[in-house]
Amino acid sequence: MLTKPVDDPEMGQEEFVMIRDFIHEKSGIFFAENKMYLVKIRLVKRMAELDIKTYRDYFYHVKYDASMKEFRQLMNLMTTNETSFYRNEPQLLSFSDEVLSLIFEQKQNNRGSKSLKIWSAGCSTGEEPYTLAMIILEKFTSLAGWNVEIIANDISEQVLHKARQGEYSGITLRNVASGRLNRFFTKTGEAHRVNPEVKALVKFSHMNLNDPRMVSMHANFDVIFCRNVMIYFSDEVKKQLVRGFFNALAPGGYFYIGHSETLHGISKAFKLVYFKNALVYQKEAPKVGAHGASQPVTSASFVKPVGSGVSASQGASRTMDLLSKIKPMTVEK
Repeated sequence: MLTKPVDDPEMGQEEFVMIRDFIHEKSGIFFAENKMYLVKIRLVKRMAELDIKTYRDYFYHVKYDASMKEFRQLMNLMTTNETSFYRNEPQLLSFSDEVLSLIFEQKQNNRGSKSLKIWSAGCSTGEEPYTLAMIILEKFTSLAGWNVEIIANDISEQVLHKARQGEYSGITLRNVASGRLNRFFTKTGEAHRVNPEVKALVKFSHMNLNDPRMVSMHANFDVIFCRNVMIYFSDEVKKQLVRGFFNALAPGGYFYIGHSETLHGISKAFKLVYFKNALVYQKEAPKVGAHGASQPVTSASFVKPVGSGVSASQGASRTMDLLSKIKPMTVEK
């Protein structure tokens, strides 16, 4: 017996703009004109489930749903969640071998609070924050006396549910060495479950990065990761969000974006720091003058990492090499 095919309603330009602008207003995600077909095919099955015949009717359905339940469903449909463990190794090496060492050394020397706060913004299904937790556990044999906290959030409840479960299989584990797989995961049937010692460092929560109020509630982070997330946002939202990240960082804190992303044209507030493996943005700490007064720091200067052994000329050469590899933010869905 033949089954009746799912209706394929037409999407006009006006309907696309209505839905596109609503998504942008609420989430910051922006779809260019050439993405109309992508929006259409992501909505058609959901509309059939709801027995909604036109895109205009669906727009009104999601817009006037006071419970926001349908908006959350829309975000599940519209967000791309392609990620993996240990993604972009050079950035993670700079975090492990240089940034973490600098932060721990500074906090131990200052005899201040032994705390490490990291934010994984747009964490998707959890691979990034769990990777950061594993790096920390690998780097420091003992965290006794330290309070380590990795805050991870996403706009999609669906991916957060998977992240909290912490069970993974297939291609997402392709970069996990066998030693790490054995140490940090437990095999359960065809999948691998993240061990409790890793989970204990990560706290997942729902968050819309396009909500300045929610972003402003985050503060005193040592490191923020927001990699391959802002490529889906309009420039207006990027500028607003980066401002929020800057305020959320502790003085001297570090900000990681995707290796092919740049803050050029978005923000001049950060200083660009060159490490052996990656370029990282930093919120400069105030310099202290001879009489103990804070002095402004010029954003044009570069920081040479402690113990890197990089001369000024070598550093400049490396910076130019790394900068040449940076491409403008583009939207790829």
